[in-house]
Amino acid sequence: MFCSCCGNTIDENQSFCSRCGASFGKGPVQSQLIGFSPRINDAAFTAYKKKSRSWSFIFSFILAVIAIVAFPIYGNATGEIDWPFSLYYGLGIGGMFIIIAILQTIKRGVDKTWDGVVADKYTYISYERNRNGYRIPHTVYVLKVKKDTGGSKKHKWRDSPGLYDYYNIGDRVRHHKGFYYYEKYDKSQDTQIMCAACMAFIDIGEETCTKCKCPLLK
Repeated sequence: MFCSCCGNTIDENQSFCSRCGASFGKGPVQSQLIGFSPRINDAAFTAYKKKSRSWSFIFSFILAVIAIVAFPIYGNATGEIDWPFSLYYGLGIGGMFIIIAILQTIKRGVDKTWDGVVADKYTYISYERNRNGYRIPHTVYVLKVKKDTGGSKKHKWRDSPGLYDYYNIGDRVRHHKGFYYYEKYDKSQDTQIMCAACMAFIDIGEETCTKCKCPLLK
């Protein structure tokens, strides 16, 4: 038989789908901490994404204004950049901030929800020379997620584990459209859960994020 939600092949004795977490009302009651949560459809997430887009444009606009004003002031004070070239530089840098905000919005718009598995995670040491010429070591944390539909996503964090410690190799995960976060299918062994919206780590016993008030996906 097949799951009516995602089309995954399932055994007749299964009480829930191993891919999407849909319950079939058979067998034992599904654990609240096992399965992909339908709470991602809560209106709070839609509001959060809308608010994030607004703040992204506001922040980019502020940076653009600062660049447009600062370059002429700097050029006039130092004499290194003549007018009106200082204004042109400011307009160019300011426009770049606006374009970045637009591209990020477009990227979120074309993003899709997909399922996958944490295929690998590892660390390595990279070196960077400082101003004095000394080689400074940095720890790079790498997390690789393989998509069910093919392809993979690789994430890197330097000198900070980021999401590295939250996931284990073999974890089934779901990437939700418009969010950076991966939801774990099985959260039953976790003491903390990551908020899909603001990515804060919250006690597993909570129902909503204590920071952004979005529902926790469990």
